[in-house]
Amino acid sequence: MAREGLCFVPDAGLAVPRRRVHAHLTTLAAAFPEARRLTDLDPLDVSPLLGSRVRELSGGERRRVELTLGLLRNPLCLIADEPLTGLAPADQQRTVRALRDAAGRGAAVLVTGHEVELLMQAADEVVWITAGGTRVTGTPEQTWRHPEFVRDYLGRRGRTELETASKPHPADPDRSRAGDVGSGVSPARRSSRVCRIWLPMAGSAVAIWIIVRLVMAAFGAAVGTPLRAGDGTPSLWAAGVTIPVVGVCVLLSWIDHLRRGEGAFLSTLGVGRGPPFIAWTATCLALEMAAAAVLAAL
Repeated sequence: MAREGLCFVPDAGLAVPRRRVHAHLTTLAAAFPEARRLTDLDPLDVSPLLGSRVRELSGGERRRVELTLGLLRNPLCLIADEPLTGLAPADQQRTVRALRDAAGRGAAVLVTGHEVELLMQAADEVVWITAGGTRVTGTPEQTWRHPEFVRDYLGRRGRTELETASKPHPADPDRSRAGDVGSGVSPARRSSRVCRIWLPMAGSAVAIWIIVRLVMAAFGAAVGTPLRAGDGTPSLWAAGVTIPVVGVCVLLSWIDHLRRGEGAFLSTLGVGRGPPFIAWTATCLALEMAAAAVLAAL
């Protein structure tokens, strides 16, 4: 769905804490040819944050980065969960304008939130979620005249006067879209995607495999197991049993993946749960085969 044009910005956890902001932007550009550049679109002023790691940012700055990633994705459909939460009032206003601009460029924009006055400025149609169900209340003007909405959601306070004008979102006829990621893209673009997305996964698997092998070798040396058995074949601790070793390495890679918090960002890039496991498994299997070939040649 991400490759078809859907972008989901969750209420938190989209950006990877250990990565720098500019690394997110370069990875996004490598995954989607149609993605915009920060030099062309920076509605939330994240340029000063490019050199910072996400974990070094405040909550509001992190939220601005996450929303900017969704906007730069240039999606056909943008779903933003609680986009205004944690933002300063001025940044909330800028976010509302940025969402309207995205709709004006032809994107279908769906947002959720509790900042009623601000969301009413952005919305063309309001759906009220209450009591386990949904009610389509219509335009913002109609919603403000809905007695149950005003009573149950807004409380007893008076109706806020909003200057909400009609906001059509005409489709941009000049807007060109690429289909599936990797479809019709240049070899350079595909190479960039491999370098930015897949090589870090393989690199983490390589590091984990080396650590596992070193631990096995140290344990074998501690118990006095030689590198070769009496018949000259590699011993268990030297060669190991490939499938269990690969399984342990893949499991540790998955745990490291969860620890890094990369899942939400990769999902936004159109990478599901299966491809990382394939990358880790293939990498560890290749290392096991290479190690077995080296031991056989010794």
